[in-house]
Amino acid sequence: MNNLNKKFVEPPTFYNFASKIQQNMNRLSILLFSFFFVVSLTAQEADNQAKQTIFDALATVDSASKATVKMYQDEKIALAVVNRKATSEVQSTQTTSGYRVQVFSSNAQRTAKADAFKIEKTLREEFPDFPVYLNYTSPFWKVRVGDFKTYKEAQEFRSILIDAFPNLRSETYTVKDTVNL
Repeated sequence: MNNLNKKFVEPPTFYNFASKIQQNMNRLSILLFSFFFVVSLTAQEADNQAKQTIFDALATVDSASKATVKMYQDEKIALAVVNRKATSEVQSTQTTSGYRVQVFSSNAQRTAKADAFKIEKTLREEFPDFPVYLNYTSPFWKVRVGDFKTYKEAQEFRSILIDAFPNLRSETYTVKDTVNL
């Protein structure tokens, strides 16, 4: 009679084996999901810390020497640096064939570089909504303005540019170029 009271133990079958594997796979997938979730949160936190400006980094206490850097500067400088960095990160890398207005080209050894930078600065101030490109292709310094899809658009801007700077009339041309979208 004692033998009848014993529990019947089911012999292992393929179904039981497959069921155990399925349970383990479910546990493993939950574990992997949790792991990748934590890793992504950590990466986002590190990315947020990486977006700290150079000014913030300099103001933090050095772990070795316990020193800090105090900077006395106009707030506009920090904003200019941050804005310049932000716009360079956002800039599109897609390009296409288009047109630009060339306002300066010179190979005069002594003056071309300084003239090109001066013209670039003036154009950036006068036309802040249009990109200005300073390019050096030996031996020429060139300054070009705009990213125009059509020749007509570039010519219309050229007219506006000449009205604003009549002294650049003789050097201003519409040229075919690779432009940013």
